[in-house]
Amino acid sequence: MPRNATDLILKYLVGAFQDAALEWLGVRDTHIVRAYPTEIAHVEIRQNFMDTVFETARGEILHFEFQTTKESNLYRFLLYDAHIAAQYRKPVQTIVLYVRDVHHAKDRIDAGGLQYQVENVYLKIRDAYATLDRIERRIHAGAWQPSDRFDLAFAPHMSHPGQSIEDVLRRTVELALSIPDADERSFMAALLIGLSGKFVDESEMARLEEALQLNDLLKSLFEDIASKVEQEAEARGEAIGEARGEVIGEARGEVIGKIEVAKRMIRMGLDRSVVLEATGLSHSQLEELQKNVH
Repeated sequence: MPRNATDLILKYLVGAFQDAALEWLGVRDTHIVRAYPTEIAHVEIRQNFMDTVFETARGEILHFEFQTTKESNLYRFLLYDAHIAAQYRKPVQTIVLYVRDVHHAKDRIDAGGLQYQVENVYLKIRDAYATLDRIERRIHAGAWQPSDRFDLAFAPHMSHPGQSIEDVLRRTVELALSIPDADERSFMAALLIGLSGKFVDESEMARLEEALQLNDLLKSLFEDIASKVEQEAEARGEAIGEARGEVIGEARGEVIGKIEVAKRMIRMGLDRSVVLEATGLSHSQLEELQKNVH
């Protein structure tokens, strides 16, 4: 899976809301204490970096991989884990989160004396409407919790039999905009927009990049995310410039995702003011976008 904007959002989510993220993923009685570098030097594989790696309070290593397609070659993950196990001399547990239409994937390698296993988490086995019903009750009861961010952000990627993705997105957006706290509301809108970037194909991306002034948009959209990443990097003793550059450099995909969400909202017939509030687009950018939405 390419190292793109959606991966960075997932990495930020797990890093920023560590214990809540583990609880949501089904990892119990485990607490993250620090992050590890994800670059792997001198390893001859297609990609020499992992998505996210943490050390737990028990002195073990949690390795997260985020996938949108079925990973058929677990040897790539095995090489990652062998490297970090040898480097840090700690047990390694790998969790693979599938965020699209994957219901089953290989989770082990049997190579005789070499045995390797990962834990797969499938969003498509979770029910989007049951999740959104639960979120709605929690919002109305004033009981919003950090783990609810994950349910709401990933609801469009869950199973929704008999309902269109547009219906799921409409309700998800409505719930995000109903969160009482303004900062939390904006944060959730940004997550939803960034995670929707996977729906955009290359031809549409090129056309939108040409039609809109994305360079100016990038700066305003991702300044907050970059600042958050800086804070996380500083707390972990990482190079701030590198962390910030990673986010800004990969923000292009997130912006396209935001534009795609705006298009979907327009097609749903949502009010112009709602689209502007949810996406952060300017009036002129929205007008330009509306010309190309049918």
